[in-house]
Amino acid sequence: MSVISERTVQSILKDHSSVNRDRAVQDARNKVRFSITSQKKVHDVLTKALDGDFLDYEEYITMMKTSVLTDTNFLVTLQQAKECIHLLKPQFMGFVETFLSLQWTHRSPEIREEYKAFLLELLVTHNKYARIGVEKLISTWIPEEKDAESWPLGTPCIEMKQRLTDVHEVIRKLVELIPMASSMVIRTIDTLFPYFKRSPHILGGYLHNILWLLTYQPIFMEDILRIIFTRLLRVDVNAPRSEIEDACYIEEMFEMEDVREWREDEMKHSLAETLDICLGKLYEFFHEEITEKSKFPDRTFKKILNVFEEIILPAHNPHHIQFFMFYLLSLQQNFVEIFLNTLWAKVCNPNVAPAIRQICIFYISSLLARAKYLPQYLLREILLQLCSWAHQYISRFDSARSDASIRAHGVFFSVCQAVFYVIAFRSRCLTSDKDSLIFLQSLHLSAIVTSPLNPLRVCLPTISTAFAGVTRAYQLAYCHTILERNARKKLATVYMSDVELPEECLDTFFPFDPYLLKKSGKFIENIYLQYQASEAEEKPDTDEASGRKRKDTVCDEDDFIADKRLRTNSDAAKCHERELHFSYSISPGFHI
Repeated sequence: MSVISERTVQSILKDHSSVNRDRAVQDARNKVRFSITSQKKVHDVLTKALDGDFLDYEEYITMMKTSVLTDTNFLVTLQQAKECIHLLKPQFMGFVETFLSLQWTHRSPEIREEYKAFLLELLVTHNKYARIGVEKLISTWIPEEKDAESWPLGTPCIEMKQRLTDVHEVIRKLVELIPMASSMVIRTIDTLFPYFKRSPHILGGYLHNILWLLTYQPIFMEDILRIIFTRLLRVDVNAPRSEIEDACYIEEMFEMEDVREWREDEMKHSLAETLDICLGKLYEFFHEEITEKSKFPDRTFKKILNVFEEIILPAHNPHHIQFFMFYLLSLQQNFVEIFLNTLWAKVCNPNVAPAIRQICIFYISSLLARAKYLPQYLLREILLQLCSWAHQYISRFDSARSDASIRAHGVFFSVCQAVFYVIAFRSRCLTSDKDSLIFLQSLHLSAIVTSPLNPLRVCLPTISTAFAGVTRAYQLAYCHTILERNARKKLATVYMSDVELPEECLDTFFPFDPYLLKKSGKFIENIYLQYQASEAEEKPDTDEASGRKRKDTVCDEDDFIADKRLRTNSDAAKCHERELHFSYSISPGFHI
């Protein structure tokens, strides 16, 4: 076939041969660069490409990728491209992608307005380009590694905020004009979420933009929170409390001259700093959203609760991210009731997995113990529900036929430990007056303690001994004989096998252990309760007849509450260490 006939066929069939395009790309690369925008118009370049001549087309793309355009050239090129939007068919994906990749947010106001108009018209006219357009827009939310000074604590400076305002304006209009843009935005936010080990200002800046999106698209709330919790949970589990404490300890012990200066509120652990910044942004955003802006706070809270149940509740031993719920509950009293009722419904539902039911109990007990904002009537109501459930469970238990192991009765043992823990921890308010003591007597704690299932044998020693001290002080139940018997049995088991079985220790989780993050901690400190022993517990234990202090028994560890000294023999200490080994959270928080 002759050259003339070959060109004729190409012009008729509009054949975009990969061979021709590869040859054109190579020629464009070999050709000396020049300001093609002053010599070639976009319309001419695209028309020639439609006729099969790709040399100018590929050269134009190469020039756009490699040249530094002045504001004048940028504006001329943009205006020409806008006039040719009707020609930008799917075969010109490379050309469109090049234009969408141009850095425009730092340009003059005139150029930014022109670019926004071009972008909206292009994506509305050709929906096929909407996906890549959304990706390019959302990619501008990710701060550069070198731009830490422009993103202090993940918050954009004034100049950066002005740039991002244009980006958010385009996204808002796209969602309004293109029905499928909503799903694209959600999917792209998830896909482009920075790697969890990136610098704190990068993840904090990206989260800042995501929350900014929610201010004008609240309909995305549930989907966005699902993404945020999933990503931050990964940061959280990789920043365990032990590592955060060790990082602070090492920094204090070894002050090296070549180490950069730290801010007073800066976490020494990088991931902890990231989590601190991000949680602080969440607390601040939802405080404003619920207390000032939202017309339907209950509806917003239920969306958040749905995501919490899906993402955070089943997570194994999170460290700080669950405090988002702890803070949120403080914003409105009915939130606490909704939260506790939701968890309690799961506990009472036999169709829910036992592990989830136990986790719900841990959250209930930890919230009852730690939340300053919890009203007294609700504390009593939940304690009554827990004890009533335990009594009903005991009444159905047949010691002759049933297995009394933790595996068979894990939910029951968790409920009992929750009762013991809350009563010991909140003993000051639960024993403050006569009515409170009458309420505690109505719980019939002695029947739970002395039941055939013997719940004290599987509880954490710190909880069982603290509970025993409170109940003895107010004559609610007598636990020390049972504790002594359980201790002797455990010591015998250890002596015989030298190994204590994991099934003999209740796996316990305290979701609201003390908060270690510094900056976001200011949102938690005023609503968080530290342990305070009741007045009766602080008094020395004396024998009324002789006036002499009562001698401690082997497992009488009431003075754990007073001075936290565990006085046991070496075998008991080994037993205690094994118990701790099988518990993935071991800080009930009895500190004065």
